[in-house]
Amino acid sequence: MTNTAFSAVMSRLSALDTLSLRVDQDWLAFGLDRVDVLVIEILTVSELTALPLVTRHRLSPVDPDPGRELGLTRVWTGWLGDASDVVPVAMRLTLAAGEGR
Repeated sequence: MTNTAFSAVMSRLSALDTLSLRVDQDWLAFGLDRVDVLVIEILTVSELTALPLVTRHRLSPVDPDPGRELGLTRVWTGWLGDASDVVPVAMRLTLAAGEGR
């Protein structure tokens, strides 16, 4: 896919019920090589938003980072292979504790 594919992904995500949607640049080390990646970070309190994204993008559950996500309930991460052929794209989805939990 191209930058157009990434724009389409971001357009779909921006229409969702989220508290925060941001894209950060990061990198991964493979031996002596360094690979730049984009990380789409989503924060929501809506299971109706989170669970379809988990299924659609085959995200895997991970333990919340205690220093970063204190009080947040569930976190999933995964790679979006079809979002770009220029740079790898990862997603980190956090479902925060909402009212009544």
